[in-house]
Amino acid sequence: MRIPAYFLFYFFARHLPRSYELGAVGRLSQKLRYLICRYLITNNHGYFRVERGADFGSGKNIVIDEFGGIGENARFMGYGTIKIGKHVMMGPDVMIITSDHKFATKGFEKGYISKNVEIDDYVWIGARAIILKGVKIGKHAVVGAGAVVTKDVPDHAVVGGSPARILRHIKE
Repeated sequence: MRIPAYFLFYFFARHLPRSYELGAVGRLSQKLRYLICRYLITNNHGYFRVERGADFGSGKNIVIDEFGGIGENARFMGYGTIKIGKHVMMGPDVMIITSDHKFATKGFEKGYISKNVEIDDYVWIGARAIILKGVKIGKHAVVGAGAVVTKDVPDHAVVGGSPARILRHIKE
């Protein structure tokens, strides 16, 4: 079932309208993407959202919890695992990169370095944010639009900039 789902998503469902436009058509598009992606993203725990244009490869290295979301035109690249918690919202064009080339004093070596990315529960990720390998984003955190996250983000923190730094903390 995985191979037909892969082709259905990348050649059909990925190009359907956004879930928030055209009323019933948008809701139907979202439902179709979910029904197809639940066979691609094998480690899913309940209902999740996948928006138009998302590209996450085969989906084998993704763990997504209930009501997690993959934003419009999101790109997941690399060989590491990406864990997305409950009620995660992503803006458009978010990139999550889990691998990098090995680097030596004489240039690049053959091979890759892969580290997992973990996004905890109730996180907001702004448009065009980039999350790099080995990063853990804590609960109730907010990643600003265009931020390049290179280090862990603590719980209840708002981060922004390039490289991302803590701008403030959210009170519970």
